[in-house]
Amino acid sequence: MSLVSIKVDYIASLREIKHLKEPDPAQAAVLAELAGADGISCHLREDRKHIRDRDLYLLKEMVKTKLTLQIEPVEDLIERALEVKPWLVTLMPFSDEDIIVQKGIDFENNRDLYAETSATLKGSGINVSYFIEPEIDAVKNAARAKIDAIELNAFRYISAETLETAEAELDRMEQMSQLASKLDLTVNCGNGLNYKNIRPLIDLGAIEEFTIGYSVISRALMIGMERAVREMVEIGHMTPQKS
Repeated sequence: MSLVSIKVDYIASLREIKHLKEPDPAQAAVLAELAGADGISCHLREDRKHIRDRDLYLLKEMVKTKLTLQIEPVEDLIERALEVKPWLVTLMPFSDEDIIVQKGIDFENNRDLYAETSATLKGSGINVSYFIEPEIDAVKNAARAKIDAIELNAFRYISAETLETAEAELDRMEQMSQLASKLDLTVNCGNGLNYKNIRPLIDLGAIEEFTIGYSVISRALMIGMERAVREMVEIGHMTPQKS
C-alpha cells in the first residue's frame, strides 16, 4: 500500500485565468481529504503565479492530514516555510516558472545551498525532502544532508516512448528506492503521474507516497473532486503485485 498526496496547484492555476478568488485550493484540499487523501501538497513559487501566500496560510489551518510545501531554496520562500511550519518541505530545483519541472536538484552547483537550507528547516522542527533524479549520486547527496525523505522525479518514466525504456526507468526507480531506504530516507515519488502509469510504480512496493496533481484535478472537472480523489486513493492503496 502506498499513500496518496493530492497537489492542489492546478486549482490555483484555474483561478489565475480570471484573476479572481475562486476556485479555492483550500476548499479543494478539504474535499480531497474527505475523499481519503493521505496528504495535501502545494508549490509556492517566487512569483506567486499559482499558489499564493494566503492559500498557504489557509491550507495550514484547514489540512487535517499532513501538508507538504514545495519551494526553491530562496530566502523569501524559506521565511514562509519557517512561519507556516508545514509537516514537510520538499526543496525543489531552480527552474523557469513557466515550464514544468523536468529535472531534479542540481547538486553540482547548489549542494551547499540545499544542505544549509535543509539544516535551517530541520532546526525549526520541519521535516525535509529533496526532489531528485533517481540516480545514485542524488540519493547519496540527500543522505549526506541528513534530511528525512526524497521525492523521486518520475518525469523520465512517464515520458518514455517505448516499453523497453519505461521498464528500464522502472528498474532504476526501484534500485534507487531500495538504496534510499537503506540510507534511512523515506521514498516518495511524483511529477506527471496519472491513473494508469502509477500502477507499475506501486507494484515496485518500495515507494511510500505518491504526489498526484494534474491528473486528479483534470478528472475532477468531469466527475467531481471527491470521486476523482477517491479513485486515485483506491489505486494507491492497492497491494503491490510483484511479477
